[in-house]
Amino acid sequence: MFKKLQEFQFLSRYKLFNFSLRLRHKTTTDCVEKDKSTKVASDVVKFLQNSDEYRDVTDKLPKSLLRKYRSPESMYLINRKTAKDIVNTVKEHLNDSPIIEVNPGLGLITERLLHCQKNHIYLYESLSYFSQHLHALQRQYPNQITLKIADFFKMWKLAFQDKMDNGSRVRELLGNLYTHDNEGVVKIIGSMPGLSFIKHLIFNIVFHNTTNQFGRPDLFITLPVHQYEFLTDSEVQLSKHISVPSLFQLLFNYKVLKSVPKVHFLPWIHQPPSSKGRMMDEYNLYLVNITQKEQLPCPSKYLPLLWYFFKPHVFSKSTRVIPMLEQWIPGCGVWLITGQDPPDTNRQLSPGKDDAELPHMTIFTEFRDLTLYQKLTVFKRFISWPEFEQCQFRVTMENNLPRYVTELEKDDKDTTITHIDEDIEHSDIENDEFDK
Repeated sequence: MFKKLQEFQFLSRYKLFNFSLRLRHKTTTDCVEKDKSTKVASDVVKFLQNSDEYRDVTDKLPKSLLRKYRSPESMYLINRKTAKDIVNTVKEHLNDSPIIEVNPGLGLITERLLHCQKNHIYLYESLSYFSQHLHALQRQYPNQITLKIADFFKMWKLAFQDKMDNGSRVRELLGNLYTHDNEGVVKIIGSMPGLSFIKHLIFNIVFHNTTNQFGRPDLFITLPVHQYEFLTDSEVQLSKHISVPSLFQLLFNYKVLKSVPKVHFLPWIHQPPSSKGRMMDEYNLYLVNITQKEQLPCPSKYLPLLWYFFKPHVFSKSTRVIPMLEQWIPGCGVWLITGQDPPDTNRQLSPGKDDAELPHMTIFTEFRDLTLYQKLTVFKRFISWPEFEQCQFRVTMENNLPRYVTELEKDDKDTTITHIDEDIEHSDIENDEFDK
């Protein structure tokens, strides 16, 4: 049995090693060949050629950024005025914390940051095409810039691989930024066309993954308006039930700092034919500040239970609160109806004076009748009751953990990326059209 286990571990490491080699080869050698054969979008090229401010920029761009995409993996700023506006907006929030800039591309924001503050800047660039330009910038500021050709926002893939084979990919990615100090703050500046990294941060907080090793993130991110509105939808705090926005709003503080023109970023995004986006969504992006809250919504070891409590298969917005909870703790409805708790309730877990008060509860009260923070109050009361530790809720949660958190069993194929994509991208069956 021990020999078979050794063979399995060897095969797993061998697969991951081969996968890493193929991935590295793909991001260096093949990208040049792909760029040569890439078909560009005529309206993008025309926009750049008809503007004097892009004359010194166009020749420095890879053709892959001159296409249009429905779901691009990254976005790059190409406008110097917008770079100046972003840095002028962000600089008042910078202190002595290290700065991470993700996908600096032409380094327009980097140069502005170097001129206005003295903090060390860690550049993470996913396209090797820009490496020559960024290495030149690094040589100009050797004591202030650390450059790595790597995709910082895809850290969750490395984290998943590390979990499979106890590797150190994330440690290598972070370098001097690597820390076990969860109180330290790091400023992250960049653009995100999607929410994968936000979901990764949520997963790290909820499941105490050992891969969140750069401290508490303070993000200054440019992202599409509809993505931000999905995360911060006020209806989630009223009648909707969507778990990713709910957890996001419980774990992070957030605000819009500025809107910036969408055309100043490449690649351009196809507007879906069925899109009902507003004009703001069509022409602008939001520069937002997203900061992890210092106070967690509940004790850390109960966060996975909170995650499961908000999953759609546990309850929906039309689920009746008391009948659902009584499936786990029979007879507990009386405590919600009377507003009292059993004498031996765990007061360290039960709601405090700062938690939202519940309305008068009946057996007909639905989750749609509660705000987000009233749902949190229900959860806190639920886990504080003495019968909770004997009920099957924790066991059921552990049996439904995403594969991102649990160990993978043996696979016949290289499916590392497939697994992690499914768990992060589809960790929630809902999206911004879920409640239509």
